[in-house]
Amino acid sequence: EGRNQLIVSATATGKSLIGEMAGIKRLLEGKGKLLFLVPLVALANQKFDQLSVYRELGFQTSIRVGQSRIRLGKGHKISQSLNADIIAGTYEGIDQVIRTGRSLGKVGTVVIDEVHMLEDAERGHRLAGLIARLKMVAPHAQFIFLSATVGNPSYLAKRLGATLIEYEVRPVPIERHLIFSSGAEKRKLLRQLSKEAQSLTSSTGYHGQTIIFTNSRKNCYNLADSIPGAVAYHAGLQYPERKRIEELFAEGKIHTVVTTAALAAGVDFPASQVIFESLAMGIEWLNVHEFNQMLGRAGRPGYHDKGQVYILAEPGRRFSSGRGESEDEIALALLHGQMEDVAPEFDETQQHEEVLANAVVARSRLELEKLHALTLGLDDLDSSLKSLEHAGLVLGIKPTRLGAAAAAHFLSSEQVVKISKQLGRGMPPMEVAVDLESFEDLYLTFADRISTKLRMQISQRALHGSFLDLLGSADLRELENRIQRYCLDFSRDFLRCTCKEAPYCGCPQKLISLRILDLRKDGKSPDEIIDYFKERYGMYAYQGDLIGWLDQMVRYLEAIEAVAKVLGKTDAAKVAGECKKHVEGVD
Repeated sequence: EGRNQLIVSATATGKSLIGEMAGIKRLLEGKGKLLFLVPLVALANQKFDQLSVYRELGFQTSIRVGQSRIRLGKGHKISQSLNADIIAGTYEGIDQVIRTGRSLGKVGTVVIDEVHMLEDAERGHRLAGLIARLKMVAPHAQFIFLSATVGNPSYLAKRLGATLIEYEVRPVPIERHLIFSSGAEKRKLLRQLSKEAQSLTSSTGYHGQTIIFTNSRKNCYNLADSIPGAVAYHAGLQYPERKRIEELFAEGKIHTVVTTAALAAGVDFPASQVIFESLAMGIEWLNVHEFNQMLGRAGRPGYHDKGQVYILAEPGRRFSSGRGESEDEIALALLHGQMEDVAPEFDETQQHEEVLANAVVARSRLELEKLHALTLGLDDLDSSLKSLEHAGLVLGIKPTRLGAAAAAHFLSSEQVVKISKQLGRGMPPMEVAVDLESFEDLYLTFADRISTKLRMQISQRALHGSFLDLLGSADLRELENRIQRYCLDFSRDFLRCTCKEAPYCGCPQKLISLRILDLRKDGKSPDEIIDYFKERYGMYAYQGDLIGWLDQMVRYLEAIEAVAKVLGKTDAAKVAGECKKHVEGVD
Protein backbone atom coordinates (compact mmCIF):
# COMPACT_ATOMS: atom_id res chain seq x y z
CA GLU A 1 0.00 0.00 0.00
CA GLY A 2 3.02 2.26 0.18
CA ARG A 3 2.51 3.26 3.82
CA ASN A 4 5.48 4.24 5.97
CA GLN A 5 6.41 1.45 8.37
CA LEU A 6 8.47 1.05 11.53
CA ILE A 7 9.53 -2.59 11.73
CA VAL A 8 10.76 -3.57 15.18
CA SER A 9 12.29 -6.99 15.76
CA ALA A 10 15.37 -8.64 17.20
CA THR A 11 18.69 -8.91 15.37
CA ALA A 12 18.88 -11.54 12.58
CA THR A 13 15.12 -11.81 12.00
CA GLY A 14 15.11 -10.62 8.39
CA LYS A 15 14.14 -6.95 8.78
CA SER A 16 16.44 -5.89 5.94
CA LEU A 17 14.73 -8.21 3.47
CA ILE A 18 11.40 -6.47 4.08
CA GLY A 19 12.97 -3.15 3.15
CA GLU A 20 14.57 -4.65 0.05
CA MET A 21 11.30 -6.27 -1.08
CA ALA A 22 9.39 -3.00 -0.73
CA GLY A 23 12.08 -1.09 -2.62
CA ILE A 24 12.40 -3.57 -5.49
CA LYS A 25 8.61 -3.77 -5.86
CA ARG A 26 8.34 0.00 -6.22
CA LEU A 27 11.31 0.03 -8.61
CA LEU A 28 9.57 -2.52 -10.82
CA GLU A 29 6.43 -0.37 -10.70
CA GLY A 30 8.43 2.65 -11.90
CA LYS A 31 7.92 4.61 -8.67
CA GLY A 32 11.57 5.52 -8.17
CA LYS A 33 14.91 4.36 -6.83
CA LEU A 34 15.69 2.61 -3.55
CA LEU A 35 17.87 4.27 -0.91
CA PHE A 36 19.11 1.85 1.74
CA LEU A 37 20.80 3.79 4.55
CA VAL A 38 22.91 2.44 7.41
CA PRO A 39 25.00 4.07 10.17
CA LEU A 40 28.46 2.68 9.33
CA VAL A 41 30.67 2.54 6.25
CA ALA A 42 31.36 -1.15 6.94
CA LEU A 43 27.62 -1.88 6.89
CA ALA A 44 27.17 0.19 3.72
CA ASN A 45 29.89 -1.84 2.01
CA GLN A 46 28.19 -5.08 3.08
CA LYS A 47 24.79 -3.82 1.95
CA PHE A 48 26.21 -2.68 -1.41
CA ASP A 49 27.51 -6.21 -2.01
CA GLN A 50 24.13 -7.71 -1.05
CA LEU A 51 22.06 -5.30 -3.16
CA SER A 52 24.28 -5.80 -6.19
CA VAL A 53 22.50 -9.13 -6.87
CA TYR A 54 19.57 -7.12 -8.29
CA ARG A 55 21.62 -6.35 -11.37
CA GLU A 56 20.11 -9.62 -12.62
CA LEU A 57 16.84 -7.65 -12.79
CA GLY A 58 18.60 -4.90 -14.73
CA PHE A 59 19.09 -2.53 -11.79
CA GLN A 60 22.32 -0.59 -11.25
CA THR A 61 23.62 -0.33 -7.68
CA SER A 62 25.94 2.35 -6.29
CA ILE A 63 27.26 3.44 -2.91
CA ARG A 64 27.38 6.84 -1.14
CA VAL A 65 29.60 6.91 1.91
CA GLY A 66 32.47 8.97 3.24
CA GLN A 67 34.91 7.10 1.00
CA SER A 68 38.52 7.18 2.15
CA ARG A 69 40.37 10.07 0.52
CA ILE A 70 43.80 8.74 1.50
CA ARG A 71 45.69 7.27 -1.43
CA LEU A 72 47.37 3.97 -0.64
CA GLY A 73 47.96 2.76 -4.19
CA LYS A 74 45.68 1.28 -6.79
CA GLY A 75 42.26 0.03 -5.70
CA HIS A 76 39.07 -1.03 -7.41
CA LYS A 77 36.53 1.67 -8.22
CA ILE A 78 32.97 1.36 -6.95
CA SER A 79 30.14 3.28 -8.57
CA GLN A 80 28.99 6.33 -6.58
CA SER A 81 26.48 7.49 -9.17
CA LEU A 82 23.35 9.24 -7.94
CA ASN A 83 21.63 8.00 -11.10
CA ALA A 84 21.73 4.36 -9.94
CA ASP A 85 18.48 2.50 -9.30
CA ILE A 86 19.66 1.33 -5.88
CA ILE A 87 21.93 3.34 -3.61
CA ALA A 88 23.45 1.88 -0.44
CA GLY A 89 24.83 4.59 1.78
CA THR A 90 25.59 5.94 5.21
CA TYR A 91 23.36 8.55 6.81
CA GLU A 92 25.98 11.28 6.29
CA GLY A 93 26.80 10.11 2.77
CA ILE A 94 23.26 10.84 1.59
CA ASP A 95 22.80 13.89 3.81
CA GLN A 96 25.85 15.51 2.23
CA VAL A 97 24.15 15.27 -1.16
CA ILE A 98 21.08 17.05 0.21
CA ARG A 99 23.06 19.68 2.16
CA THR A 100 24.94 20.69 -0.99
CA GLY A 101 21.75 21.11 -3.02
CA ARG A 102 22.26 18.17 -5.38
CA SER A 103 19.34 16.05 -6.55
CA LEU A 104 18.82 12.45 -5.55
CA GLY A 105 16.48 12.00 -8.51
CA LYS A 106 13.14 10.24 -8.23
CA VAL A 107 13.10 8.30 -4.96
CA GLY A 108 10.50 5.58 -4.47
CA THR A 109 11.66 3.93 -1.26
CA VAL A 110 13.86 4.97 1.65
CA VAL A 111 15.01 2.27 4.06
CA ILE A 112 16.56 3.60 7.27
CA ASP A 113 18.31 0.75 9.06
CA GLU A 114 19.17 0.98 12.77
CA VAL A 115 16.76 3.89 13.28
CA HIS A 116 17.20 3.50 17.04
CA MET A 117 20.47 5.38 16.36
CA LEU A 118 18.31 8.48 16.87
CA GLU A 119 19.26 8.05 20.52
CA ASP A 120 23.00 8.19 19.77
CA ALA A 121 24.56 11.10 21.65
CA GLU A 122 26.91 12.16 18.84
CA ARG A 123 25.04 11.32 15.62
CA GLY A 124 21.39 11.07 16.57
CA HIS A 125 20.64 14.68 15.64
CA ARG A 126 21.98 14.20 12.11
CA LEU A 127 19.80 11.13 11.57
CA ALA A 128 16.75 13.05 12.83
CA GLY A 129 17.53 15.91 10.45
CA LEU A 130 18.23 13.58 7.53
CA ILE A 131 14.86 11.82 7.92
CA ALA A 132 13.06 15.17 7.85
CA ARG A 133 15.01 16.42 4.84
CA LEU A 134 14.43 13.18 2.92
CA LYS A 135 10.70 13.49 3.56
CA MET A 136 10.86 16.99 2.09
CA VAL A 137 12.89 16.14 -1.03
CA ALA A 138 11.16 12.78 -1.61
CA PRO A 139 7.54 13.47 -0.59
CA HIS A 140 6.09 10.47 -2.44
CA ALA A 141 8.60 7.90 -1.21
CA GLN A 142 7.69 5.05 1.11
CA PHE A 143 9.80 5.08 4.28
CA ILE A 144 10.71 1.78 5.91
CA PHE A 145 12.33 2.26 9.32
CA LEU A 146 14.13 -0.79 10.73
CA SER A 147 14.87 -1.01 14.43
CA ALA A 148 16.06 -3.46 17.01
CA THR A 149 13.75 -3.90 19.98
CA VAL A 150 13.14 -0.58 21.79
CA GLY A 151 11.21 0.32 24.92
CA ASN A 152 8.67 2.67 23.31
CA PRO A 153 7.89 1.39 19.78
CA SER A 154 4.40 2.96 19.60
CA TYR A 155 5.71 6.41 20.52
CA LEU A 156 8.60 6.11 18.05
CA ALA A 157 6.29 5.00 15.23
CA LYS A 158 3.99 7.96 15.88
CA ARG A 159 6.87 10.44 15.87
CA LEU A 160 8.18 8.96 12.61
CA GLY A 161 4.72 9.02 11.01
CA ALA A 162 4.84 5.28 10.43
CA THR A 163 2.71 2.19 11.01
CA LEU A 164 4.21 -0.01 13.72
CA ILE A 165 4.97 -3.63 12.87
CA GLU A 166 6.39 -5.64 15.76
CA TYR A 167 7.77 -9.12 15.26
CA GLU A 168 8.62 -10.86 18.50
CA VAL A 169 9.22 -14.40 17.24
CA ARG A 170 12.85 -15.29 16.71
CA PRO A 171 13.34 -17.87 13.91
CA VAL A 172 16.42 -19.30 15.63
CA PRO A 173 15.99 -19.80 19.40
CA ILE A 174 18.71 -18.55 21.74
CA GLU A 175 19.99 -20.18 24.90
CA ARG A 176 21.55 -17.78 27.40
CA HIS A 177 24.10 -19.03 29.93
CA LEU A 178 25.61 -17.05 32.81
CA ILE A 179 28.91 -18.39 34.14
CA PHE A 180 30.78 -16.74 37.01
CA SER A 181 34.51 -16.97 36.41
CA SER A 182 37.80 -15.16 36.99
CA GLY A 183 40.44 -14.12 34.44
CA ALA A 184 42.36 -17.40 34.19
CA GLU A 185 39.17 -19.46 34.20
CA LYS A 186 37.75 -17.26 31.43
CA ARG A 187 40.64 -18.09 29.09
CA LYS A 188 40.16 -21.81 29.66
CA LEU A 189 36.38 -21.52 29.10
CA LEU A 190 36.85 -19.48 25.92
CA ARG A 191 39.11 -22.14 24.42
CA GLN A 192 36.75 -24.91 25.47
CA LEU A 193 33.54 -23.25 24.24
CA SER A 194 35.13 -22.20 20.95
CA LYS A 195 36.41 -25.73 20.32
CA GLU A 196 33.05 -27.31 21.21
CA ALA A 197 31.13 -24.97 18.89
CA GLN A 198 33.49 -25.76 16.02
CA SER A 199 32.97 -29.50 16.52
CA LEU A 200 29.18 -29.24 16.14
CA THR A 201 27.39 -29.33 12.78
CA SER A 202 23.88 -27.93 12.25
CA SER A 203 21.08 -29.70 10.38
CA THR A 204 21.96 -27.55 7.34
CA GLY A 205 25.59 -28.69 7.42
CA TYR A 206 27.31 -25.65 8.97
CA HIS A 207 30.00 -25.96 11.63
CA GLY A 208 29.61 -23.78 14.70
CA GLN A 209 31.45 -20.46 14.79
CA THR A 210 32.02 -18.00 17.62
CA ILE A 211 32.08 -14.24 18.21
CA ILE A 212 33.82 -13.21 21.43
CA PHE A 213 33.15 -9.67 22.67
CA THR A 214 35.73 -7.98 24.90
CA ASN A 215 36.30 -4.41 26.07
CA SER A 216 39.57 -3.37 24.39
CA ARG A 217 41.71 -3.92 21.32
CA LYS A 218 44.58 -5.13 23.49
CA ASN A 219 42.30 -7.86 24.84
CA CYS A 220 41.23 -8.73 21.29
CA TYR A 221 44.82 -9.71 20.50
CA ASN A 222 45.56 -11.30 23.87
CA LEU A 223 42.46 -13.49 23.69
CA ALA A 224 42.89 -14.33 20.01
CA ASP A 225 46.48 -15.43 20.71
CA SER A 226 45.26 -17.75 23.48
CA ILE A 227 42.61 -19.49 21.31
CA PRO A 228 43.87 -21.70 18.47
CA GLY A 229 42.57 -20.46 15.11
CA ALA A 230 41.01 -17.25 16.48
CA VAL A 231 41.60 -13.80 14.92
CA ALA A 232 41.25 -10.25 16.26
CA TYR A 233 38.80 -7.94 14.48
CA HIS A 234 38.36 -4.27 15.41
CA ALA A 235 37.89 -0.77 14.01
CA GLY A 236 41.63 -0.11 13.90
CA LEU A 237 42.04 -2.59 11.04
CA GLN A 238 41.93 -1.18 7.53
CA TYR A 239 38.87 -2.10 5.42
CA PRO A 240 40.59 -4.69 3.14
CA GLU A 241 41.85 -6.59 6.18
CA ARG A 242 38.45 -6.53 7.84
CA LYS A 243 36.83 -7.57 4.56
CA ARG A 244 39.21 -10.52 4.26
CA ILE A 245 38.37 -11.70 7.79
CA GLU A 246 34.64 -11.38 7.06
CA GLU A 247 34.98 -13.46 3.88
CA LEU A 248 37.07 -16.17 5.54
CA PHE A 249 34.59 -16.36 8.42
CA ALA A 250 31.66 -16.62 5.98
CA GLU A 251 33.49 -19.44 4.18
CA GLY A 252 34.02 -21.26 7.48
CA LYS A 253 37.81 -20.92 7.28
CA ILE A 254 37.91 -18.89 10.52
CA HIS A 255 35.92 -20.33 13.41
CA THR A 256 36.36 -17.58 16.04
CA VAL A 257 36.67 -13.80 15.92
CA VAL A 258 37.45 -11.68 18.96
CA THR A 259 36.09 -8.16 18.66
CA THR A 260 35.23 -5.13 20.76
CA ALA A 261 31.80 -4.07 21.90
CA ALA A 262 32.43 -0.77 20.10
CA LEU A 263 32.23 -2.60 16.76
CA ALA A 264 29.12 -4.63 17.61
CA ALA A 265 26.84 -2.72 15.22
CA GLY A 266 29.21 -3.39 12.34
CA VAL A 267 29.73 -7.09 12.94
CA ASP A 268 27.70 -9.24 10.57
CA PHE A 269 29.15 -12.72 10.99
CA PRO A 270 26.97 -15.85 10.70
CA ALA A 271 27.94 -17.10 14.18
CA SER A 272 26.25 -19.86 16.13
CA GLN A 273 27.71 -18.68 19.41
CA VAL A 274 28.35 -15.34 21.13
CA ILE A 275 30.53 -15.12 24.23
CA PHE A 276 30.84 -12.04 26.44
CA GLU A 277 34.34 -12.09 27.89
CA SER A 278 33.54 -8.65 29.27
CA LEU A 279 30.33 -6.68 29.75
CA ALA A 280 32.07 -3.35 29.24
CA MET A 281 32.78 -1.07 26.31
CA GLY A 282 36.08 0.50 27.26
CA ILE A 283 35.51 1.27 30.95
CA GLU A 284 31.74 1.78 30.66
CA TRP A 285 29.24 -1.01 31.22
CA LEU A 286 26.99 -1.99 28.32
CA ASN A 287 23.36 -0.88 28.38
CA VAL A 288 20.43 -3.21 27.74
CA HIS A 289 20.08 -2.24 24.08
CA GLU A 290 23.78 -2.76 23.29
CA PHE A 291 23.78 -6.07 25.14
CA ASN A 292 20.75 -7.40 23.26
CA GLN A 293 22.10 -6.24 19.91
CA MET A 294 25.30 -8.14 20.56
CA LEU A 295 23.75 -11.36 21.81
CA GLY A 296 21.36 -11.24 18.85
CA ARG A 297 24.31 -12.12 16.60
CA ALA A 298 24.05 -15.73 17.81
CA GLY A 299 22.12 -18.06 15.50
CA ARG A 300 21.50 -17.26 11.83
CA PRO A 301 18.41 -18.54 9.98
CA GLY A 302 19.40 -21.11 7.38
CA TYR A 303 22.71 -21.73 9.11
CA HIS A 304 22.04 -22.78 12.70
CA ASP A 305 19.40 -24.68 14.67
CA LYS A 306 19.90 -22.52 17.76
CA GLY A 307 22.10 -19.74 19.06
CA GLN A 308 24.24 -20.07 22.16
CA VAL A 309 25.12 -17.07 24.34
CA TYR A 310 27.60 -17.29 27.20
CA ILE A 311 28.20 -14.44 29.66
CA LEU A 312 31.45 -14.90 31.57
CA ALA A 313 31.05 -12.54 34.51
CA GLU A 314 33.77 -12.00 37.10
CA PRO A 315 32.31 -11.50 40.59
CA GLY A 316 33.46 -8.23 42.13
CA ARG A 317 35.08 -6.92 38.92
CA ARG A 318 34.63 -3.16 38.65
CA PHE A 319 35.80 -0.32 36.42
CA SER A 320 36.26 3.40 37.18
CA SER A 321 38.54 2.93 40.21
CA GLY A 322 36.27 0.43 41.91
CA ARG A 323 33.16 2.57 41.94
CA GLY A 324 29.77 1.39 40.72
CA GLU A 325 28.28 -2.04 40.22
CA SER A 326 30.33 -5.19 39.76
CA GLU A 327 30.31 -7.32 36.61
CA ASP A 328 28.17 -10.06 38.16
CA GLU A 329 25.58 -7.48 39.23
CA ILE A 330 25.62 -5.93 35.76
CA ALA A 331 25.13 -9.36 34.16
CA LEU A 332 21.94 -9.99 36.12
CA ALA A 333 20.69 -6.45 35.44
CA LEU A 334 21.26 -6.83 31.68
CA LEU A 335 19.58 -10.24 31.52
CA HIS A 336 16.46 -8.93 33.26
CA GLY A 337 16.59 -5.31 32.08
CA GLN A 338 13.98 -3.41 30.09
CA MET A 339 14.91 -1.98 26.70
CA GLU A 340 15.65 1.75 26.72
CA ASP A 341 13.25 4.21 25.09
CA VAL A 342 14.14 6.12 21.94
CA ALA A 343 13.12 9.70 22.74
CA PRO A 344 15.93 11.91 21.40
CA GLU A 345 16.83 15.20 23.03
CA PHE A 346 19.59 17.23 21.40
CA ASP A 347 21.73 19.99 22.83
CA GLU A 348 21.65 23.54 21.53
CA THR A 349 24.65 23.14 19.22
CA GLN A 350 23.20 20.00 17.63
CA GLN A 351 19.82 21.67 17.14
CA HIS A 352 21.45 24.67 15.46
CA GLU A 353 23.27 22.38 13.01
CA GLU A 354 20.00 20.72 11.94
CA VAL A 355 18.11 24.01 11.65
CA LEU A 356 20.91 25.34 9.42
CA ALA A 357 20.84 22.20 7.25
CA ASN A 358 17.04 22.46 7.04
CA ALA A 359 17.37 26.10 5.96
CA VAL A 360 19.52 24.97 3.02
CA VAL A 361 16.67 22.75 1.80
CA ALA A 362 13.69 24.99 2.61
CA ARG A 363 12.48 27.39 -0.07
CA SER A 364 10.18 29.36 2.22
CA ARG A 365 9.38 30.04 5.86
CA LEU A 366 6.48 27.59 5.56
CA GLU A 367 8.76 24.81 4.31
CA LEU A 368 11.28 25.54 7.06
CA GLU A 369 8.54 25.31 9.69
CA LYS A 370 7.38 22.02 8.16
CA LEU A 371 10.93 20.65 8.24
CA HIS A 372 11.31 21.81 11.83
CA ALA A 373 8.15 19.94 12.83
CA LEU A 374 9.35 16.81 11.02
CA THR A 375 12.74 16.82 12.77
CA LEU A 376 12.68 14.93 16.06
CA GLY A 377 14.32 16.55 19.07
CA LEU A 378 14.13 20.23 18.04
CA ASP A 379 12.84 23.02 20.27
CA ASP A 380 12.01 26.61 19.26
CA LEU A 381 12.78 27.48 15.63
CA ASP A 382 13.03 31.24 16.11
CA SER A 383 15.50 30.86 18.98
CA SER A 384 17.80 28.73 16.79
CA LEU A 385 17.50 31.14 13.85
CA LYS A 386 18.39 34.05 16.12
CA SER A 387 21.55 32.28 17.32
CA LEU A 388 22.50 31.31 13.76
CA GLU A 389 21.98 34.88 12.55
CA HIS A 390 24.16 36.17 15.39
CA ALA A 391 26.89 33.78 14.18
CA GLY A 392 26.52 35.10 10.62
CA LEU A 393 25.20 31.80 9.27
CA VAL A 394 21.68 32.86 8.24
CA LEU A 395 19.96 36.05 7.24
CA GLY A 396 16.30 35.70 8.11
CA ILE A 397 15.69 32.10 7.09
CA LYS A 398 18.23 31.95 4.27
CA PRO A 399 21.75 30.62 4.84
CA THR A 400 24.57 33.06 4.17
CA ARG A 401 27.53 31.88 2.08
CA LEU A 402 29.27 31.08 5.36
CA GLY A 403 26.20 29.17 6.56
CA ALA A 404 25.99 27.19 3.32
CA ALA A 405 29.67 26.23 3.69
CA ALA A 406 29.10 25.18 7.30
CA ALA A 407 26.09 23.02 6.39
CA ALA A 408 27.84 21.38 3.43
CA HIS A 409 30.79 20.36 5.61
CA PHE A 410 28.84 19.34 8.74
CA LEU A 411 30.39 22.12 10.82
CA SER A 412 28.67 23.27 13.99
CA SER A 413 28.09 26.99 14.46
CA GLU A 414 30.82 27.00 17.13
CA GLN A 415 33.29 25.34 14.77
CA VAL A 416 32.70 27.73 11.89
CA VAL A 417 33.00 30.76 14.19
CA LYS A 418 36.22 29.32 15.62
CA ILE A 419 37.67 28.67 12.15
CA SER A 420 36.76 32.21 11.05
CA LYS A 421 38.48 33.78 14.06
CA GLN A 422 41.61 31.65 13.69
CA LEU A 423 41.93 32.42 9.98
CA GLY A 424 41.39 36.07 10.82
CA ARG A 425 44.36 35.92 13.20
CA GLY A 426 46.50 34.35 10.49
CA MET A 427 46.70 30.85 11.97
CA PRO A 428 47.96 28.37 9.33
CA PRO A 429 45.17 26.11 7.98
CA MET A 430 47.00 22.95 9.13
CA GLU A 431 47.00 24.22 12.73
CA VAL A 432 43.33 25.19 12.43
CA ALA A 433 42.49 21.64 11.32
CA VAL A 434 44.50 20.05 14.13
CA ASP A 435 42.82 22.35 16.64
CA LEU A 436 39.47 20.90 15.53
CA GLU A 437 40.61 17.30 16.07
CA SER A 438 43.97 15.95 17.15
CA PHE A 439 45.26 12.41 16.75
CA GLU A 440 45.23 10.63 20.11
CA ASP A 441 45.22 6.91 19.24
CA LEU A 442 48.91 6.35 19.93
CA TYR A 443 49.96 3.35 22.03
CA LEU A 444 53.09 2.31 23.95
CA THR A 445 54.92 -0.86 22.94
CA PHE A 446 56.59 -0.97 26.36
CA ALA A 447 53.73 -0.25 28.79
CA ASP A 448 53.75 -3.76 30.28
CA ARG A 449 57.52 -3.62 30.89
CA ILE A 450 57.16 -0.31 32.75
CA SER A 451 54.27 -1.67 34.82
CA THR A 452 56.30 -4.76 35.77
CA LYS A 453 59.48 -2.81 36.56
CA LEU A 454 57.86 -0.06 38.63
CA ARG A 455 55.03 -2.22 40.02
CA MET A 456 52.47 0.36 39.00
CA GLN A 457 49.78 0.33 36.32
CA ILE A 458 50.74 2.27 33.19
CA SER A 459 48.14 2.66 30.46
CA GLN A 460 49.02 1.54 26.94
CA ARG A 461 47.76 4.88 25.66
CA ALA A 462 50.70 7.22 25.09
CA LEU A 463 48.69 10.32 26.03
CA HIS A 464 47.18 8.86 29.20
CA GLY A 465 47.92 10.67 32.46
CA SER A 466 49.77 7.69 33.95
CA PHE A 467 52.43 7.87 31.22
CA LEU A 468 52.59 11.67 31.05
CA ASP A 469 53.11 11.78 34.83
CA LEU A 470 55.95 9.26 34.54
CA LEU A 471 57.79 11.46 32.03
CA GLY A 472 58.34 14.09 34.73
CA SER A 473 59.13 11.60 37.48
CA ALA A 474 62.41 10.35 38.95
CA ASP A 475 61.07 6.81 38.35
CA LEU A 476 62.14 7.24 34.73
CA ARG A 477 65.74 6.51 35.83
CA GLU A 478 64.70 3.02 36.97
CA LEU A 479 63.82 1.95 33.43
CA GLU A 480 66.08 0.29 30.87
CA ASN A 481 68.13 2.62 28.67
CA ARG A 482 66.14 2.03 25.49
CA ILE A 483 62.83 2.94 27.15
CA GLN A 484 64.45 6.00 28.74
CA ARG A 485 65.61 7.12 25.29
CA TYR A 486 62.10 6.68 23.86
CA CYS A 487 60.64 8.72 26.71
CA LEU A 488 63.23 11.50 26.48
CA ASP A 489 62.83 11.82 22.71
CA PHE A 490 59.05 11.97 23.13
CA SER A 491 59.34 14.63 25.85
CA ARG A 492 61.78 16.74 23.85
CA ASP A 493 59.66 16.65 20.70
CA PHE A 494 56.14 16.97 22.10
CA LEU A 495 56.24 18.29 25.68
CA ARG A 496 57.97 21.56 24.99
CA CYS A 497 55.12 24.04 25.57
CA THR A 498 55.09 26.48 28.51
CA CYS A 499 51.37 26.23 29.27
CA LYS A 500 50.42 26.40 32.93
CA GLU A 501 48.44 23.15 32.63
CA ALA A 502 51.19 21.30 30.72
CA PRO A 503 51.28 18.46 29.80
CA TYR A 504 47.47 18.34 30.08
CA CYS A 505 46.88 21.43 27.92
CA GLY A 506 46.30 19.61 24.63
CA CYS A 507 49.59 20.81 23.14
CA PRO A 508 51.23 17.34 23.00
CA GLN A 509 48.29 16.02 20.97
CA LYS A 510 48.51 18.94 18.55
CA LEU A 511 52.28 18.65 18.13
CA ILE A 512 51.99 14.91 17.46
CA SER A 513 49.26 15.61 14.91
CA LEU A 514 51.34 18.25 13.16
CA ARG A 515 54.30 15.85 13.04
CA ILE A 516 52.07 13.23 11.37
CA LEU A 517 50.87 15.78 8.81
CA ASP A 518 54.46 16.90 8.13
CA LEU A 519 55.45 13.28 7.51
CA ARG A 520 52.48 12.92 5.16
CA LYS A 521 53.57 16.10 3.37
CA ASP A 522 57.01 14.51 2.92
CA GLY A 523 55.34 11.67 1.04
CA LYS A 524 55.24 9.10 3.84
CA SER A 525 52.52 6.44 3.64
CA PRO A 526 50.38 5.64 6.73
CA ASP A 527 52.46 2.49 7.30
CA GLU A 528 55.70 4.50 7.07
CA ILE A 529 54.34 7.03 9.57
CA ILE A 530 53.49 4.20 11.96
CA ASP A 531 57.01 2.78 11.52
CA TYR A 532 58.51 6.22 12.24
CA PHE A 533 56.74 6.49 15.61
CA LYS A 534 57.63 2.89 16.48
CA GLU A 535 61.34 3.36 15.74
CA ARG A 536 61.76 6.82 17.30
CA TYR A 537 59.40 6.66 20.29
CA GLY A 538 58.52 2.98 20.78
CA MET A 539 54.90 3.82 20.02
CA TYR A 540 52.44 2.48 17.49
CA ALA A 541 49.07 3.24 15.93
CA TYR A 542 46.56 1.09 14.10
CA GLN A 543 46.41 1.75 10.37
CA GLY A 544 42.62 2.08 10.41
CA ASP A 545 42.74 4.73 13.15
CA LEU A 546 45.44 6.73 11.38
CA ILE A 547 43.72 6.61 8.00
CA GLY A 548 40.41 7.52 9.61
CA TRP A 549 41.98 10.59 11.23
CA LEU A 550 43.79 11.60 8.02
CA ASP A 551 40.45 11.33 6.23
CA GLN A 552 38.93 13.65 8.82
CA MET A 553 41.81 16.09 8.32
CA VAL A 554 41.09 16.12 4.57
CA ARG A 555 37.46 16.96 5.26
CA TYR A 556 38.36 19.67 7.77
CA LEU A 557 40.90 21.20 5.37
CA GLU A 558 38.24 21.14 2.67
CA ALA A 559 35.89 22.95 5.06
CA ILE A 560 38.60 25.44 6.05
CA GLU A 561 39.28 26.11 2.36
CA ALA A 562 35.58 26.80 1.77
CA VAL A 563 35.32 29.11 4.80
CA ALA A 564 38.50 30.95 3.77
CA LYS A 565 37.07 31.58 0.29
CA VAL A 566 33.87 33.01 1.78
CA LEU A 567 35.94 35.29 4.03
CA GLY A 568 38.07 36.44 1.11
CA LYS A 569 41.20 34.84 2.59
CA THR A 570 42.51 33.67 -0.78
CA ASP A 571 46.03 32.85 0.44
CA ALA A 572 44.69 30.76 3.32
CA ALA A 573 42.26 29.01 0.96
CA LYS A 574 45.12 28.17 -1.40
CA VAL A 575 47.28 26.83 1.44
CA ALA A 576 44.37 24.75 2.78
CA GLY A 577 43.84 23.27 -0.68
CA GLU A 578 47.52 22.40 -1.02
CA CYS A 579 47.62 20.87 2.47
CA LYS A 580 44.54 18.81 1.62
CA LYS A 581 46.32 17.36 -1.42
CA HIS A 582 49.40 16.52 0.66
CA VAL A 583 47.29 14.67 3.23
CA GLU A 584 45.38 12.83 0.50
CA GLY A 585 48.63 11.82 -1.12
CA VAL A 586 47.94 13.65 -4.39
CA ASP A 587 51.06 14.72 -6.26
